[in-house]
Amino acid sequence: MNAPLLALDDLTVAFRSRRGDESRAVHGVSFEVLDKEIVAVVGESGSGKSVTAMSVLGLLPGNAEVTGSVRLDGEELLNADEKTLQGIRGRRIAMIFQDPFGALDPVFTIGFQIREVLRKHSPGLSARDRRRRAIELLAAVELREPEKRARSYPHQLSGGQAQRVVIAMALACDPEILIADEPTTALDVTVQREILDLLMRVREREGTAVLLITHDMGVVADVADRVVVMRDGRVEETQTVERLFAHPSADYTRRLLRSVPRLDVADRASLAVDEPALVLDELTVEYRQRFQSVTAVAGASLTVARGEVVALVGESGSGKTTIGKAITGLAPVRSGTIVVDGVDAVKARGRQATDLKKKIGVVFQNPMGALDPRWTMAESIGEPLRVHRGLRGKALTARTDELLDAVRLSRSWSTRYAHELSGGQRQRVAIARALALDPVLLIADEPTSALDVSVQSTVLDLFRRLQCELRFACLFISHDLAVVDSLADRIVVMSDSRVVEEGARRQILLDPREDYTRRLLEAAPVPDPQLQRKRRREREKV
Repeated sequence: MNAPLLALDDLTVAFRSRRGDESRAVHGVSFEVLDKEIVAVVGESGSGKSVTAMSVLGLLPGNAEVTGSVRLDGEELLNADEKTLQGIRGRRIAMIFQDPFGALDPVFTIGFQIREVLRKHSPGLSARDRRRRAIELLAAVELREPEKRARSYPHQLSGGQAQRVVIAMALACDPEILIADEPTTALDVTVQREILDLLMRVREREGTAVLLITHDMGVVADVADRVVVMRDGRVEETQTVERLFAHPSADYTRRLLRSVPRLDVADRASLAVDEPALVLDELTVEYRQRFQSVTAVAGASLTVARGEVVALVGESGSGKTTIGKAITGLAPVRSGTIVVDGVDAVKARGRQATDLKKKIGVVFQNPMGALDPRWTMAESIGEPLRVHRGLRGKALTARTDELLDAVRLSRSWSTRYAHELSGGQRQRVAIARALALDPVLLIADEPTSALDVSVQSTVLDLFRRLQCELRFACLFISHDLAVVDSLADRIVVMSDSRVVEEGARRQILLDPREDYTRRLLEAAPVPDPQLQRKRRREREKV
């Protein structure tokens, strides 16, 4: 075997509080990354995978105590001073973060930010050379019209475009290793496939090794050569990707793989259709700017019955989230109707509009952003009850406790704050809050996309149970077709602001009429390395 490019040996990371208490996040982790290899580190939230990756570049906070060894091509990094690490960051090891918009500065153009990376790490380049190199990098990550994009600001890019820019910045100095921390989590399936294909081409073209941090086993099956499975800060097993999926050795890995939602299109009992709770008819949403108007939704029509889950799927920018915003009054409706529980939401005013909003619950993709950090769980869940029902004292506590029981959270945790909860626990709080007023309609906008597979499975089981018990109508907005398959009764497909296809779940997933729907299905990652490799070979032939 070749000498490893990156080697972690008995890495341990502990965080010390102000009171002197010590909390270990990583316990004796050891693994290697070879030249040109893609190694995926997988595990649930809190498994220590991101802390492990951050320790490689010395990016942990000051209260972190790190022991063990991290060697880059034989050179020890843990004992390196800050000047040495600055020479390695960006030049030899570069980082791709999960949230590209958080990694980009909103007040500077894309081109300027790439040129700043070059100015810092390649001081010998002239200003003209830096401008030319920035354009080359944007072209290398396959951004259309790179000269134009270099003059764009981050808010003018889609999620996939912004992630390509972050990859371009990471590649600016031809690093030996890319550390990619959940680089495709929030992207729709077609953009995700494009980003993964891009990473594979970068590996082949530049010879760059990749340390991939992810919870998506479909992504692992698609691109990884070897897999490191972590749990509670320890390595459970390290295997080649084919052997891991075929013959996992650890019980934890087997449970993790069983939790992965799969697009199996199993038959289910037929739905007893009830009266419509939501009817959209020829809905058009238009944003008016200073010199032009942008149509985000054009003539969309759909219905959701009580007790029914209708999935709204499509690529980023297709208009699916805008429909959710229009229903809740957060997007400008130019024409058409939105009827919720028999009331036209577009025309409703005053008390009627207020009463209508009580009938609509919303679960957002990012529960941390949706929950007030100053409030306890009980206060977050109880706020709609205080404001709209006027509940106080024992009556409020009793109803809050009922909602905590419904989402399977301990009542003893009611005094905890959002930052004290895991991602799955926060999403349970968000679901309880959305259900507080017994809504007729629940809008769930990508509620599980940022969760690891086992937590996602738990939240989806909870969602199914609550929907069967309470029989609310649900508009489920998602890009994950396996999740859609497990939940939806019907599917509505959107592309370029229009509804292009709709039908029963099995009909859409097994026999779609539109080429666009077939492309979405072909792009969906599946936890099967052999199938993913076959798909990749077919794409390369095309």
